[in-house]
Order: sequence, then structure tokens, then C-alpha cells
Amino acid sequence: MEMTHICLMGDDPTANLTPVIENKSVENRLLIVYQQHQEKSLNALTQVAKTRGCSVDSWLIEEDLSVEDLKFSFIRLYESEIERGQYRDRMDDFRKSYCLNASNGSRQQVLSAYEISRSYQVPIFIIEPKSDCLCWLYPESRKKQAISDRIKIHEFLSINHSRVLSQKKTEDLTASMKAIGNQWLSKVQSLASGLSKLNYLASSADNSNLKARQNQSMLSDQSLQWLLDELASNKLIEFDGKNINFLSEKNRFFCNGGWLEETTFAIVKRLSTELPIIQDVKHSVEIARAVDSKNVRNELDVVALVNNKLHVIECKTKRFDSSDGNHTIYKLDSIVNRLGGIKARAALVSFYPLNKAEMRRAKENDIEVFSVSDLQDLSGCLHAWFCQK
Repeated sequence: MEMTHICLMGDDPTANLTPVIENKSVENRLLIVYQQHQEKSLNALTQVAKTRGCSVDSWLIEEDLSVEDLKFSFIRLYESEIERGQYRDRMDDFRKSYCLNASNGSRQQVLSAYEISRSYQVPIFIIEPKSDCLCWLYPESRKKQAISDRIKIHEFLSINHSRVLSQKKTEDLTASMKAIGNQWLSKVQSLASGLSKLNYLASSADNSNLKARQNQSMLSDQSLQWLLDELASNKLIEFDGKNINFLSEKNRFFCNGGWLEETTFAIVKRLSTELPIIQDVKHSVEIARAVDSKNVRNELDVVALVNNKLHVIECKTKRFDSSDGNHTIYKLDSIVNRLGGIKARAALVSFYPLNKAEMRRAKENDIEVFSVSDLQDLSGCLHAWFCQK
């Protein structure tokens, strides 16, 4: 039996995709109602749905139609579908084989589609954004049901007009790096001075031989010397007095603030084994998206798909100067809105505290901030953030 989901293009294409990949025992078909200016969105949704085994058809409605014309267009859609399946003498079978997903579209489109669907006695549902549940509007007797978290990050980004160019492999983080990162988080306040200097040394070693040299203040910094001893004992660096060799670009990146990104990713990856709502996690994801006919690239430190909502985490170990904090918050908010639509969420994990103005800006943009006082229990903080409704 084929089940046809009629849906409308809109701001949340994920809500059009998740119901049709929910039940693998049914052959699902997506019938997408769209306008000409939404053709790019239509093609993106069509491509992903087909890779999930769904058949896809579309129905074009003209721009700026009156309510009367919108209703007539939906009547023509239903009549054409009845003829397509030869349902004229089997209307009960027709009603069992069709449903309207009213989660997207303008108000005029949704209300027109709802009214006509009711007149044909076709079941109607929406995907409730906060709970990610399928809620039946008609018939009212049907109980709401949770939507399984089957969609992956690359699919989510694709239907929101972005594509993954590259990403780090999970195994890039060694066991010793994981242990060191967790240890640094647990001692972050006492190691602040040393971590700052280590960050500077690794940054200055951005050369072919990956070497840097300590000055006198660094040599007298006990927290830095402790960090260097830990790194050397784990064979991540070599150092002899003032001279440090980071041995590999991966090691240099880790010491140049990458440790916070790597450790945050490892924490989220571990949480994904505890929280079923975390359906996919990626690390250092380079994505491309079209903006005004140009390809714009961005790198996302840690990305998680949680209950079909995109969560982006930016990690910073450098002290914000002047307007850097506000710029980071603005950029993060802009990227998340473009990539994840109306349900996306963002967090900033910062080694240094933000000032009051920066915290106010983050709150205004619904960006969660985890700073120095949170890092010692970053796992607990992220757990609570992922579980927020």
C-alpha cells in the first residue's frame, strides 16, 4: 500500500521529510505543493527524499493567489489524484492512502489546504515544533505520536541549502588527547595562565618545523610547565629548556586551542550514547552554502542533530578583544539561522568569560554560553542544554 503525504514548502522543510521516513513498512510518496520561487527548496527536498526510498511528485501553485483560487487549486490537486489512482468508486481507499501535512506554508495556503482536505475527509496532521511530535488535527480521535530521529546531519543541511565539504573523523582524537582534554577541563581555573601561554606558543609555531621558544615569563609559569610535562609524557610534544617541538600539525592544533573543541566533541559523542534524542554528531564540519549567487564557506566546530533540531557549538580559547565577542555572537547567530531554520540552536563554549554586554547580546540571540565556571562540568551543562524543550 502506498501512502501519499501532501505537504507545502515553507520555513521548516525537515517537518516535510521526517514523517515520510518514519515508517519503513509503508511505501511512502511525497506530493509537494510549491511556488515558483521555492523551486530550489523543492529540488533539495526531492533529492534527499528519493535517497530515502520515497517517490516524489510536485504541484505548482501560482504566486499571490486569492483564497478562492488557492482552494480551487487544492480541489484540482485532489481530483487529479483521485483520477490517478482510480479512486472514484473507492473513496474509502483514497482516504486511507492520503494525508495532509499542514506543518508548512503561508497561513492562507495552510487554511485553504486544511479546508479542502476536510471536505475530502483526508486525515490532517502537523509536526509540533517544540516536541517534534506528529499531532493529528483531523480526525481528532487519533493520538499524537513521537517522530523517530532518523534524519542525519548531511541530509538536514542539504534540505536547508547547504552541503558538507569535509569533516574530521571521529578517530582523529587519540585516547591520550581525550584524557588530557578532560583533565584540563577539570583544572581549568588553576591552569588558566598556562593554557593561555600554551595557546600562544602553539600559534607561534605555525611554521614548517612546528617549533616555538619560551620566554623567561613562560619558563617561570608553573602551570605552563606542568602542561608541557603532561604533553611530553604523552609524546605529543618534545621540549628541551626553552625550545618546544609540537611534532605534528595535529598536535599543534590541539595545543592551539583545539583541545577545547576536541574535548567538547568527545563529550557530545559520549552523551549521544546516553541520550537517544542525539541522533547524529559531527566535528570540524566545513560546509558551503549559496548566498547571493556566491558560495560561502563556514567551519562548524561541533554539530549535533538533537530530536531533529540542529545544534551548533562554537569553541573559543582566545580572550575576546574589543568587539570580538559581539562579532562572534552575531556570526554564530547568523550561521545557525541560515543553516538550521526556525528550530536551530547555538552555544558558545568559551575558555574566557564574556563581559556583560556580550552576555546580553548572546541572551537576546538565544545563544547559550558555557564559560569558565561551567567548563568543569561541561558534560552536565551540555546534557541539560540538549534536553531543553
